[in-house]
Amino acid sequence: MRRALTVLILSLPVAALATPQTVAEVRTDLRPQPRSAALLRTAMITGHNQARQQYGVGPLIWDEGLANDARAYAQVLARNNRFEHDPQRGRNPKQGENLWMGTRSAYSYGEMIGHLVGERRYYRSGRFPDVSRTGDWSQVGHYTQIIWPTSQRVGCATASNRADDYLVCRYWPAGNVVGTMLR
Repeated sequence: MRRALTVLILSLPVAALATPQTVAEVRTDLRPQPRSAALLRTAMITGHNQARQQYGVGPLIWDEGLANDARAYAQVLARNNRFEHDPQRGRNPKQGENLWMGTRSAYSYGEMIGHLVGERRYYRSGRFPDVSRTGDWSQVGHYTQIIWPTSQRVGCATASNRADDYLVCRYWPAGNVVGTMLR
């Protein structure tokens, strides 16, 4: 049995808000993917730090406070069946944020981070936001936040509703700062 599954990804650069990108994938294996806090943490740290190592910057450290903030917002998204960035009212400085949404239980944590890191194919060095081979920075905004040289910490969490899984990753300090040069 084949079924098309949907993935939405959205990043929050400091420059501006990105519009969601929708990807439809045909899958033959419809078994639910394993879930646990330990699997999530391992997949996210591994995926982020492999991307950072390839880019030549130091690793991120897992931050449980950022993960708690990510969890709280992922629960809001799932409960309200919405897909938009947290305005982070009252938070100063704001945390960096990457969002991903896909069909419930269909994607492993590794696939989730893989979609975000996969934007590397459009990335080119330059002064942010002029860092995309296509001319559209939103096509690389997840990747640039992941590899942002001054970001030091990350925390991610998921929440689900009947149809979808929501992944929220938070970063400190936030990346995607307009005018910053990325090599």
